[in-house]
Amino acid sequence: MKNYSAFKISFSSLSLSLVLFSCAHYPDVRPGANGVHSVIVKADDVNEGSRNALSQASDYCETKKKEAVIVSENSKYSGSMDEGSYKTAKKISKAAKTIGPAVWGVGGKTESSAGGTVGVAGAAGDEILGDEYSVEMKFSCQ
Repeated sequence: MKNYSAFKISFSSLSLSLVLFSCAHYPDVRPGANGVHSVIVKADDVNEGSRNALSQASDYCETKKKEAVIVSENSKYSGSMDEGSYKTAKKISKAAKTIGPAVWGVGGKTESSAGGTVGVAGAAGDEILGDEYSVEMKFSCQ
């Protein structure tokens, strides 16, 4: 019985440790030499990628009781279609995701069915298009 209790306590400690360490809000941060760290994120637009990268850098530095200072930031589009077509397709899929459920909720039977289909198609299109921008931010904690 004592062995079971010891196992139970060890398992509980391990579980708590995993929960605490898995809550880090900077999964893409890579510590670097000379105090210059980097974070690379994928996003469906540059602004979203920049906000995500900065948020992760700030969270990382906050654990050290410091503030993130951006050293450099670069973004790159790496999609298979031209960038303008990608942006247009993303706007259309996001609009369909937003409008579809609204039509589904307020329309009659036919409109509800169509709204649901539009919403699902928008979500599928958004997923298929993916996150084609990568943002790399180098930062230090000061």
